[in-house]
Amino acid sequence: MKTNIFKLSILSVSILAMTAFNVSANDDVPDPADVTKVLTALKVSVGTNSNDYDAAVEAELKIGGSFNKNNSFLTMISAQGATKDSAESMDADDFDLREYRARWFQVFGTGIEAMPKAGYSIDYVDHSNDDSDPIDHIIAVGGVLKVPVLANWVMYPNIAVVQANLKDEYKTGGSDDGKGFQVNIFNSIYLNKKGAYLAINPQYSWLDFDTYTTQDLMVETTFGMPLTDSRKWWFSATYKETISDVSFDNKTLAMPDVSYKANDDKRQFRVGVTYIF
Repeated sequence: MKTNIFKLSILSVSILAMTAFNVSANDDVPDPADVTKVLTALKVSVGTNSNDYDAAVEAELKIGGSFNKNNSFLTMISAQGATKDSAESMDADDFDLREYRARWFQVFGTGIEAMPKAGYSIDYVDHSNDDSDPIDHIIAVGGVLKVPVLANWVMYPNIAVVQANLKDEYKTGGSDDGKGFQVNIFNSIYLNKKGAYLAINPQYSWLDFDTYTTQDLMVETTFGMPLTDSRKWWFSATYKETISDVSFDNKTLAMPDVSYKANDDKRQFRVGVTYIF
C-alpha cells in the first residue's frame, strides 16, 4: 500500500433516501436503501468479477450518527478482494485485496418539500494493490440533492469533482494524473410495504490524463429485501456494468481509440447479507 494513502483531494457522494409506503416515515425502521437515515450496519458479499469469473469477497462497515435532527452523518469503510485473473484456486498466492475505500458524508435537512435533504461527501478509493488497474487511487468531493419523484421513487442527482492518480509505471508519453467530474443519478424504488427495493444507479465520469481522455458509463442495479420482520437482516443482489471510451490526443501514437466498449474486467455480480445494529 502506498504511503500517500491518506492524501486528500476530491470524490463523489452517494445518498439514497426516503421511502414510500411509510417505510421510512418511522425513523426507528431500518432501511439500507435510505442512506440519509442514521444507521450502523455490517455487510458481507460474495460474487464474481469479469468474464473470467474471478471469485470475489467484499466487506463493508457503516457507522452513522446525528449532530441534531437536521444534521446527520455516515462513515463507511470497505475492502474488496478477488482471485487473480485466470486463477484456478483460492490459494493465498492467487488472492488479492484489490480495493480499499473510506467515505464520509453529511446530510442536512432543507425544510423544502421538493428537496428535503442536501449533503456532501469526501471519498477515497485505493487500487494500489491491484496489478490489473492503472489507477493508484481516486479522491474526490461532491454534493447531492434528495428529490422525491413518486410515492415509491426517490431520485438523488449528484455532481462530483474527481482526481484519479495513475501508478508511476503508467505515467508514460506525457500522461499524468487525471482530473474531471462525475454525474450520478441515484434512484431508489420501493416495491412493497415491507421495504423491498430496487436501486438503479447510472454514473457518468469524464477524466483528462493530459495525453488522453476517458469516459465511463457505469450502471449499478441492486435488489434488496428484509429477511426478518425486525428488518435487522437484509439480503441484496447487485450487478454492475461499465462501458468505456478512450480518446488519445496524439494520433501519431500506435494506440487506437476505444469507442464505448464494455469493460469485461469491470463487470461485477454480488450477493450479500447486511446486519443493521
